[in-house]
Amino acid sequence: MRKILIITFSIFILSAAPSHKLYAQLMQLQHICSLYFSPEYITDGQEYFAEVKPDQSIEFRTTFFAHNTYRIVACTNIKRSDVLFSVYDTEKNLLFANSNYDNTPYWDFHFSSTVTCVIQVDVKNQKFTPGYVMLLIGYKP
Repeated sequence: MRKILIITFSIFILSAAPSHKLYAQLMQLQHICSLYFSPEYITDGQEYFAEVKPDQSIEFRTTFFAHNTYRIVACTNIKRSDVLFSVYDTEKNLLFANSNYDNTPYWDFHFSSTVTCVIQVDVKNQKFTPGYVMLLIGYKP
């Protein structure tokens, strides 16, 4: 019985360690992104968080509702990196690319009709180190 308890406890500790590290990464990214997320914006309540590996782009899907002003903030924990993000409609028409605006970490925009979009995120880093990216999306009421 004692042996089963020790094995169960060991499995619990080993499985909790990576999630604790992931939680710390998430909190670090939320802090970095929040520097560009001004208080007049209300978060959409979704988590856009993903691990990025070399030569990989990440896609997030979301719906933007008509007559709201939105802000997208993109950030990474990879040192000396730029986060590139592009916003497409569902027919792959490019609506915005921050690469056209000196890789700005955020974008403010307004839609006159409700639109479902795909947000593609890449990390530009000459000596690539795997890491995490996060988007914060919010709107003005």
